[in-house]
Amino acid sequence: MTVVTTSRKPVPEVRSLSRDLAFSIGGEYVTRGKAGMGDLFSLDEPVLIVSKSGPFFLIQAFSAGEQVAEIPVRSFAVEERTGTIARGLFVSDRSVYEALKDYVDVAFAGEALSGHRIVFDGTQRKRYTLKVVP
Repeated sequence: MTVVTTSRKPVPEVRSLSRDLAFSIGGEYVTRGKAGMGDLFSLDEPVLIVSKSGPFFLIQAFSAGEQVAEIPVRSFAVEERTGTIARGLFVSDRSVYEALKDYVDVAFAGEALSGHRIVFDGTQRKRYTLKVVP
């Protein structure tokens, strides 16, 4: 099971994004608190760390203590989801798909999504659309 957490002192929107990301991929959200990187890597699970770095959000994926992907996100929007919930991430960027496919529940959406995007459904009828930096 993939573990999703945040930077040490996240802004509320990063915390909310992380919780819903964990929900979508069937992972576990872990409150970071004062836990160091060694504490996270000792879980023997893939780890996603969501943070805000300047004007961008950043999703970093780690496996066995090594960084395997870094996805810069320009912005994200949250809208009300209509219809049934879809589990997992849907990505339109082939490189993002290739980087995440071995660690999280991800599907390549190709032409179904425009631009460089990641879409997933969170809790409370939320649908997230992340604009990935190409």
